[in-house]
Amino acid sequence: MEETYPVESYPYVSQSFKCNDYFVEYKKVLSETLYKQEAELETKSTTLEKIACMMGISLSECTDLEQKCSILQLENVNDPVDPLELKLRSEAMSADDKLEKATRTLATAVELKAIKAHPLQYEKKLRDLKKMSIPTFKQEPNPSSEVKLPKEFVMIARVFRPFRSHMGSHTVAHAQDFMLLGSQNLVDFRDKIKCMNDDLPVGEAGPIKDHIKSGMFFFGNTFYYDGRVLTNINYGEVIERWAKEKPEMKLGPFENRDMAECKIADLEIRLGFPYVFMHLGSCEHLVTFLDARLMDPEDLQNPDEYPLVVETENEVMYCFACDVHDSSYYVDDDQMPTKPVNLCEQCFEVFYKRNGVIPPSTEEVYYCKFPGKATIDEKSEEVLESSD
Repeated sequence: MEETYPVESYPYVSQSFKCNDYFVEYKKVLSETLYKQEAELETKSTTLEKIACMMGISLSECTDLEQKCSILQLENVNDPVDPLELKLRSEAMSADDKLEKATRTLATAVELKAIKAHPLQYEKKLRDLKKMSIPTFKQEPNPSSEVKLPKEFVMIARVFRPFRSHMGSHTVAHAQDFMLLGSQNLVDFRDKIKCMNDDLPVGEAGPIKDHIKSGMFFFGNTFYYDGRVLTNINYGEVIERWAKEKPEMKLGPFENRDMAECKIADLEIRLGFPYVFMHLGSCEHLVTFLDARLMDPEDLQNPDEYPLVVETENEVMYCFACDVHDSSYYVDDDQMPTKPVNLCEQCFEVFYKRNGVIPPSTEEVYYCKFPGKATIDEKSEEVLESSD
């Protein structure tokens, strides 16, 4: 693929890397630096030993600290007192004696002694403290008391709307963004991709996707075909035969692999480089990888939820008349079976174009065109025009 589309034409792409090899090396670096303590923690059998290791103190020091900070120090079964009082089981002192002693060193105890002289203020203070003790933090998706090096990595892939090579420099809007796990097969990715052409009807036999199930990814110089159905066509072999018949084009050599036997981690890719997904015989989509990183606690932790669609274009509104093309017009017309209706560009012109001209909208026949989905380049031009 890089022979057809030179990397030099895409200055923003990354260097080529093998996903699995890169993250194995990356995790090795992290385990020797930021996560160096994790290997040592795995050798500890008790929670107290792990806490001592994480704090960088001896086990005896941690044991002594645990006793001094124990909640048992706040209890006095023989003489229960107010929870605001400092209770040390080793001291046989009354609540007033403890407060008197504390006022010599603690400014808060001085304030407490003054408040206790006024019972109403004291009760109000207790209520305020109880309100302050209510937790307001948000629970993490994957809470853990230990910092562990993630074992899984995530790839962010973007799939664009269908295109053809003769479109030239025309900018294609993207359709879906995915989060993929390195441990997933390419067929998991393929099954999540949605295309507006999948639902084209084949007479009364249902949508075309139920009859043509072949599909292919093209990454690097490797075709990854969908071999789950015996009747599926390996598009890679077809393209390879065509390339051999045209040696002047200097394409290949190519490899062919079953996508069901290939994981995301096995790919060798460049971030930002345009790759291809093809299905339905000739429907082609550009595919790019935007990011690759280790999974973090903020990510959805259930692997069964992946591939995860994190962004998608608006749902397609099919034409009321032909039920094939995406709608382009909103029409409110008494002559239609129902009102309002959505019509595609072609059907709208058939209904309303007269002598090559579409008459203006009226109260009897009202219509307006839907705003098209702006591409990145179009949005950039609009920003530049507005700034001028």
